[in-house]
Amino acid sequence: MHIKDFDLWNKIKKEINEHQDKPFIRKREIRWAVLGVNVGSEIDGKDKSFTRPVVIIDTIGKTTALVVPITSKHKEIPGRFEFKWKDNINSICVNQMKVISTKRILDRKGKISENKLKDIKEKIKDFYRLDL
Repeated sequence: MHIKDFDLWNKIKKEINEHQDKPFIRKREIRWAVLGVNVGSEIDGKDKSFTRPVVIIDTIGKTTALVVPITSKHKEIPGRFEFKWKDNINSICVNQMKVISTKRILDRKGKISENKLKDIKEKIKDFYRLDL
């Protein structure tokens, strides 16, 4: 059983909150983001940095972004879909989509096409039964 280190995460979260720098981000980017330690089956960041790659679905002003986490683990669960990028097959976790502060967003890994973003948005609409 994996033991979650909430104490270490709390220290890192305080440091992130103090940062004044906010990266300039754009939708369609794949970025590393500090997702932290979360409760129950909410997706966590990995390792001691508590980071994982995310797809920027949209930006909300200059300080927040709507992101979908990416994982290399393939599971047949609702809201998780195959995601091919740079010759790797991963999964996007639309069931874990969230709004985060741009203070949590780190290095840019690359960018996906408009068509791939459109496909992800369709998966989001279908999963959440949205009529947008």
